Amino acid sequence: MANRIYTSPAGCFNYMPRRMNMLSSKDILSVMRERPLICTPIAADNSYSYLNSLESAKNMGSDIAEFRIDYFNNISSEILNNVINESELPLIVTNRNREDGGMFSGGEDIRLEVLETAIKSKPSFVDIELAIDKEKRDNIIEKARINDVGIICSYHDFRHTPTPNEILKIYSDINETGANVAKMVFTPVTNKDIRSILSVTEKFSNNEMLFTIFGMRQKGQITRMLTPLLGACLTYCSLYKDPNNNLGQADLLSTRKYFDMMGTKGWSVIRNKRDVLMNLDQIEFNEDGSYPLASIDQLLK
Repeated sequence: MANRIYTSPAGCFNYMPRRMNMLSSKDILSVMRERPLICTPIAADNSYSYLNSLESAKNMGSDIAEFRIDYFNNISSEILNNVINESELPLIVTNRNREDGGMFSGGEDIRLEVLETAIKSKPSFVDIELAIDKEKRDNIIEKARINDVGIICSYHDFRHTPTPNEILKIYSDINETGANVAKMVFTPVTNKDIRSILSVTEKFSNNEMLFTIFGMRQKGQITRMLTPLLGACLTYCSLYKDPNNNLGQADLLSTRKYFDMMGTKGWSVIRNKRDVLMNLDQIEFNEDGSYPLASIDQLLK
């Protein structure tokens, strides 16, 4: 059966059973070039809870989900294979160590071995950090290529936001890895930091490699909504509203509603107005560092 995709009223992907009709990573990357996707990281400690949450994410409009292996209490090749093969959404497999904001504490070699095992079950994407040893990173990337798994190379800064020139250097370093997508996540402290994140997107949009860039915590939340307008291919959100979520993720339903609103305007139409949208850095911030959405709508008219 040929691959087939249809769109629900919510605007998200819906699939036939995975083994019959799952889009390849190449297909998904092609869609990412046309419009941004919503990714929902799911932090569950067992496969039953994970798959239940994944079903909720699919029904609420998530395009893709992140499989945070590091949150599982126990992991094995059988568990990895089961979760990946039972998923009705494309998955990004991620196994973060504590230094990069994750929960895995079993040692670096074991962490990467688990990630290699997951790759063999052919998820849509694997997320590998730029900061790890180059030889080990190249090995993961090569394993992903052999298995037709898309590659996201990520960089996280949990303390501050680099200057625009420093961000461009990070992007260049990721580009040299041969990854498909550059993921760059920073921690804005000032309004200037938010403007730094927005300003560099113009440079990224002229390059072949797809990118996503945004800020964490409350100050950075608005960047998760704005950078997709400027060319970012992914935004990350939480499954539900969570007042204790210190990453600054908006909830899935709110994000889906916003993306659908932008979608009615047409993503290509919006992105063709990037010269106008770059004026976002001149709009007055709210007290929490966010933009009034009415100002965005005004720019898009």
